[in-house]
Amino acid sequence: MTRFLFCLAIGLSLLATSCRQQVDQAPAADVADTAPEPEPATAATVENEAIDARYHCDGGNRVDLLGDGRSARVSMSDGRVVSLGAITGSKPRTWSDVGLRFVVDGDYAALSQDDTGRTLRCERADE
Repeated sequence: MTRFLFCLAIGLSLLATSCRQQVDQAPAADVADTAPEPEPATAATVENEAIDARYHCDGGNRVDLLGDGRSARVSMSDGRVVSLGAITGSKPRTWSDVGLRFVVDGDYAALSQDDTGRTLRCERADE
């Protein structure tokens, strides 16, 4: 089972790297032509979205739990925003997407990135 999970993690990492390379190699004009401009009202809706819980993580990263914990929005210190889906029935509670994982177990919370092997300590914000 451990070997399977290890192989799965490597496969997902390779897939993510391949996708990133394809996006990075796309001509800038193509991306600009196909990406619609965000509507100001839409941006405000996302900012005002109901947050179930907020966690501040080392390095200036933040995780917001949304939709009764069905998803997590990670605001990374480099400006990227990533949505993670909840893994149903996971113990401890886990949200994940390719290469990025957020785990909450009682008072313990951590954000980890598979390709760097880094795990960041997170604390629930009192808001």
